[in-house]
Amino acid sequence: MNKTILLIEDNTEMSENIASILELEQYHVLTAVNGKIGVNMAKLHRPDLILCDIMMPELDGYGVFHVLGKDEDTSSIPFIFLTAKADKSEIRMGMNLGADDYITKPFDGSDLLKVIEVRLDKNEKLKKIFKNDLNEVSKFFNDARKISDLQKLLEKRHVRHCRKKDFIYLEGQTANDLYMVNKGEVKAFKMNADGKELITGFHQEGSFLGYIPLLEDRPYTENAVAMEDTEITIIPRQDFLSLIYSSNEMALRFIHFLTNNLEDAENRLLQLAYQSVRQRVASALLRLNDLAKPNHGETITIGRKDIANLIGTATESLNRTLSDFKDEHLITITENGIAILNKAKLDQITR
Repeated sequence: MNKTILLIEDNTEMSENIASILELEQYHVLTAVNGKIGVNMAKLHRPDLILCDIMMPELDGYGVFHVLGKDEDTSSIPFIFLTAKADKSEIRMGMNLGADDYITKPFDGSDLLKVIEVRLDKNEKLKKIFKNDLNEVSKFFNDARKISDLQKLLEKRHVRHCRKKDFIYLEGQTANDLYMVNKGEVKAFKMNADGKELITGFHQEGSFLGYIPLLEDRPYTENAVAMEDTEITIIPRQDFLSLIYSSNEMALRFIHFLTNNLEDAENRLLQLAYQSVRQRVASALLRLNDLAKPNHGETITIGRKDIANLIGTATESLNRTLSDFKDEHLITITENGIAILNKAKLDQITR
């Protein structure tokens, strides 16, 4: 089968029994005696599937799943919990976290193999359909634009020219159109009851806006405003929905995109909830650096207030952290913006 399975289990006898069953089925088995070792092995070897005990020293199974889920290189690996308890609350907790399945010990060897086979088969099918690589998600709409049906849809559509600070649409406004950024940059944000911005994303050339309200037939739930002179193509709602419902290729790509988009939103919520300001600033700088335009020399030109709103902190706290990063020679700050000097160190800070 040539599939690699990582088994994270602190009980030596149990680990040996499971490994022998898997090896009889021609799986390549890697074993780890605790969660911390298991995390390192998963990142190093990128197995095809992970079997992980819940109750372990050092780092329990929930912790392993949480850490690997935050890393884009390991977050898509099928993950199955092993538990000695049949407690429904424990099983529910594992599934709510997003695990693919669970197996209650003691279990029959044939049951174990069947669950593994089903999960590996499902993951292979997803790879074939969606090219299940998280790096491909960021390219989704660029790829989508190459689809002949979408190219036809974009032809002869109305183009709106927006000046800096012009609104594309407003929160609460009826969603009648899909918008594509041809040139320029757009900021999407929500306003809380106190009038404070919470930025939900930055969108550049090739990005699409307003698709979720169109699919759910509800008003826009955020505001979109041009950050510079911007050119927008407008696609009427009915034309967009007709394409989604009539083109299997577009529908499949959209489902994949929305699934990973939700995962990204969940990761951002986890960062807001659990990461320090220093970690959040480092994460935001790395993300914004990936969005930096070539003609800006990979300099982050987004204003500090917008960065603060993106990570949910005060501008003063952001400024102090940026000053610390500058003193540590991680970034440089000029009149043109912020440039990253040490990506590796910033990445370490986020973990």
